[in-house]
Amino acid sequence: MSEARRFQQLKGHLSYLKLNDAAEALNRVLDQARAERMSLTAALERLLEIEVEATEARRLAARLRFACLPSPGRWPTSTSPPSPGLMRS
Repeated sequence: MSEARRFQQLKGHLSYLKLNDAAEALNRVLDQARAERMSLTAALERLLEIEVEATEARRLAARLRFACLPSPGRWPTSTSPPSPGLMRS
């Protein structure tokens, strides 16, 4: 099997497993591994590290989206106390 075919097959496997960020980074990581003479284990670890970081970022974004926090534009901008008629006793 040719090197190009193996690359495409590996990229397809990563995409099928929904490891999209790893699939996108595959070429860059393999080039880096060749240039730096990284071990196979180090290259795989780097590839999975990219996917884990992307997954953590997506999860954090989802948690923030569903946290129902007020948007920055909705924070009160006035530092003066509210009107006495609006205060509750």
